[in-house]
Amino acid sequence: MSYYTHCLRPTFTENIVKTLVKGESVNIYGSKGQGRERLLEDLQNCQFEDMQMLLINMKNYAGSYQGFVEDLGRKLGQTSSKFELLLNELASTEKKTLLLLQNFDSLLNNSKVHQQYGVRFFDHLNSIKNRSNIALVCVTENLHSNSVIYINRGVKRGSWLELKPEPLPPFDLDQIRAELQRDFEGLYSHELDKISNRVFAHHLPYQLLKYFGDRLNNKEDMDIAFGERLKKWQKRFDKERSFFSYANLNRFIQRIKNFFGALEVREIFNPIIKMLKVVLYDFPSAIVDIVKQFTRRKK
Repeated sequence: MSYYTHCLRPTFTENIVKTLVKGESVNIYGSKGQGRERLLEDLQNCQFEDMQMLLINMKNYAGSYQGFVEDLGRKLGQTSSKFELLLNELASTEKKTLLLLQNFDSLLNNSKVHQQYGVRFFDHLNSIKNRSNIALVCVTENLHSNSVIYINRGVKRGSWLELKPEPLPPFDLDQIRAELQRDFEGLYSHELDKISNRVFAHHLPYQLLKYFGDRLNNKEDMDIAFGERLKKWQKRFDKERSFFSYANLNRFIQRIKNFFGALEVREIFNPIIKMLKVVLYDFPSAIVDIVKQFTRRKK
């Protein structure tokens, strides 16, 4: 029986599990749109009889250490309010436990992180390598060792976690086709090729693959030829994720704020941030309005 036939990256997923079974903790990292979340889903769905997966999205708890501990406790059926005691509980079980911390970089380069994510917390994470039946997976966008950890909301240190770096590999055409064939058995070979080639060439391949999948499931634009359908969908996908979309501009401004906050000079650069808002939000809108008015007058 293969545990990995459902996986987007079956070989990589299997190698990760082998590394974790040996007792090594890992940092899986990869840029946006490459399928980090999907990898964690695949790990959870492997259904090992002698292994349990505990997944926690740290993005939900960057501002609440106690919320993180309580979530972990609920997954274990425990009421302890101490992380160390919950790790001891995991160590006493017969099953191997994989602790999967999604969006772990929410705790890194973040001056507003809860103050209890300090030296003791990261030391507890490091102690997992000494517990034979627990392994840690921290999933981030960038390599964790290049990040800064805030301690007591002020003192900054580089990450001292001992994690084996595991870059998320790009998935190839065969993996894309296999995924499509699992979900859409009725697609013809030339249709599989058209989707696979578009996904493979895109800088956000997994997001585009899911986007196409949702449109196919909803049977959208069935009156349009298949190739034109894909072209239309991808154009809409790219537009929604354009740098100048409102959501992306908001994220860009927030990253600048976080950067200046990490440098502890945010107050100095607040005027620059305000100017960027005007340039990126108001100015393009004003240009659009002028063009609309000109077009109406011309008509």
